[in-house]
Amino acid sequence: MRWYVLKAVSGRENHCREQIAIQLKAHKLDALVSQMLIPAERVTEVKRGKKVSSERKLYPGYIYIEMELDQNLIDVVRDVDGVTGFLGADPRNPDPLTKDEAERIVRIATAATPDEQRKELIQIPFKLEDRVKVKEGTFAGMEGVVAEINAAKGEVRAMITVFGRQTPVWLEVWQVEPAV
Repeated sequence: MRWYVLKAVSGRENHCREQIAIQLKAHKLDALVSQMLIPAERVTEVKRGKKVSSERKLYPGYIYIEMELDQNLIDVVRDVDGVTGFLGADPRNPDPLTKDEAERIVRIATAATPDEQRKELIQIPFKLEDRVKVKEGTFAGMEGVVAEINAAKGEVRAMITVFGRQTPVWLEVWQVEPAV
């Protein structure tokens, strides 16, 4: 079985997943589908002075489905109301996710805590002692060396020379790029 990405109407992903399961049972194709995931995170906000907890989709409009590629299955799934098709160039033959992409989506969807989930979402392309250049912010254009990595927050601490002194600066991953 391979993982595929199914496009659905944004906001109706859960309804589509339920309808797909119903249709698969009705057509006796449920053995060809291992699991369907809709990665989401728990968000707590304060609204009108009260704490409100809700679920926010990480990839709105997408359902991840592990299945055997079968033309009858594809037809049944595509006919579900709210499903707009599979991700891929050929609508009759969807493109599967690579093994690495699939493993990452499963880790994100099954993460036990929000911190673990955030760690999976934020990929840090640097390691200790890498030279980086700041793209945005107060220190834009300056270069430094990665001294510490906080994967949970998606930040790196770079040692940047400011006024002739080494200064530690916490930067978000999107603010830096590899120095050339």
